[in-house]
Amino acid sequence: MQGTACASAYARYNCRQKQYHGMRNAVQFVFPLLRKVLSFARTPPREQLLSMLVGAPYSLAHEGPLTCTHLHAFVNTPEGELLRMFEGCIAERLAAPPSQHVMKMWSPDLQEYYKRATAKACVDASGERKPQRFEAGLSACSVFSLGVQNHTVESDLWGEFGSGHTHQGTYLNPFGDQAAREGEEDIASDWCRLIDMYSLFLPDRSPLHELENLPQEIGIGELLLSLLKHVYMTDIDIKTIVDVGGGNGFLAAQLAERLGCESFVVDPFTPKHAIDNANFPHWTVGARVRQRRERRYPLHRISKRLQDVDWGNTHIDFDSCAVVAKHLCGTSVDSCLRHLMASNKLPRVLVVVPCCFNKGRYAEYCNPGFLSHVADVEGELSWEQCTRLTDWNKSCYQQAGNPLSCSSCCSCCNGSYDRRAGEKKVSRKRKMEHFLPCMDDIATLVEVIINYGRVLWLREMGYQTSVVEYVPRCVTPKNRAIVAVRRERSSDASLEITMSDTHPSLPAFQ
Repeated sequence: MQGTACASAYARYNCRQKQYHGMRNAVQFVFPLLRKVLSFARTPPREQLLSMLVGAPYSLAHEGPLTCTHLHAFVNTPEGELLRMFEGCIAERLAAPPSQHVMKMWSPDLQEYYKRATAKACVDASGERKPQRFEAGLSACSVFSLGVQNHTVESDLWGEFGSGHTHQGTYLNPFGDQAAREGEEDIASDWCRLIDMYSLFLPDRSPLHELENLPQEIGIGELLLSLLKHVYMTDIDIKTIVDVGGGNGFLAAQLAERLGCESFVVDPFTPKHAIDNANFPHWTVGARVRQRRERRYPLHRISKRLQDVDWGNTHIDFDSCAVVAKHLCGTSVDSCLRHLMASNKLPRVLVVVPCCFNKGRYAEYCNPGFLSHVADVEGELSWEQCTRLTDWNKSCYQQAGNPLSCSSCCSCCNGSYDRRAGEKKVSRKRKMEHFLPCMDDIATLVEVIINYGRVLWLREMGYQTSVVEYVPRCVTPKNRAIVAVRRERSSDASLEITMSDTHPSLPAFQ
């Protein structure tokens, strides 16, 4: 189905209805933000974009048609440019510094190498009805350490996942020449050590499942560990890990082993391959390259939603508890936070990675007043229109492709002429990227604002809070973790000093 946008009495531009409504939602979201930004500082790019949006629907709460000018407003805004327009006014909201682990272990060359390896594993797995599983950790070792050790790497390395062997071939160094000269052996050794610590007790895994998930598990674990080092300086001991929506229990088990404490998985659904399901054949590989290690710390499962748990029947002390949630969908994050607050069970430490923003409900969001003030988002309809834009985030596979150039985006001006109507008519179908090259920027902007509302809410609840990149975007576009430490009156000052002085990757909590 097509919609029509009129630019004048003599011109008409045809586009598909889905594209038209997507563009209108984007315009409705960006327009009020841009007006607020211009009230602080005017720059030529901001003023030019705002001039092209004159006459468009004022916000997500307002309806109205788009003109051809509105449809073309973002055509010359390449990826990254829209976010730069908001620098200097909401910079602290847009900024998400990488964790210490990411800065040390993830070089740009390794990120490119990882993307190619993961894409290859995805292609290999697409033709398999049941993906073959290998010893946990071997696939990751092949990607993260083998190329660093100055050995030759087989040209078809990814076809040999889990084999533990290499053959002569072209040398691929994912860290580049400079990093190779500056301690590549130490970095390779650190990757091997981390992979062993997080995988020796795990069930066998397929290469794709491991490459997509193990970097995130290590990233969250190392982020939490670095955070707790500063918490320990205030005489607080974390005795329990609670993984909300933990599913298979891998992350809960990994954090328990890494931190030396018990763990709880709170999830109404238990996958058959869950780590605590004794009836599932977890280990299918006979001859193992590394000796398997048994788990040392207990893992408990509560097969309920967090909101349905009777915490009085558990022995969890939330003053010495860390709650984690990796990719908790939609406003489940907000529902859990509200429930913990209402139950007087707010944990000492929180590490939350929000995901699937489009699956939430406005009524469940924890800070609607902030959204209304900043983005004019009020009510379920405007919330749905706003969060739907987060689907435009590029996956790690899409990031590997070349972005569209502005010239290709402007090709919409080259159409055929309809003599009967006296109009220029475009017949060629176009993707959304032709109208909106900065789709990923808009998705990121929506997520940043929603997450910042959560940050402000947590600060009101007495937390020192920040947003950190726990893995690079090549692993997942949803790579921002909200980290929070509940303040104690006697340790406020000391905790803030240690954060800023000894952990440069985490800015001093506001």
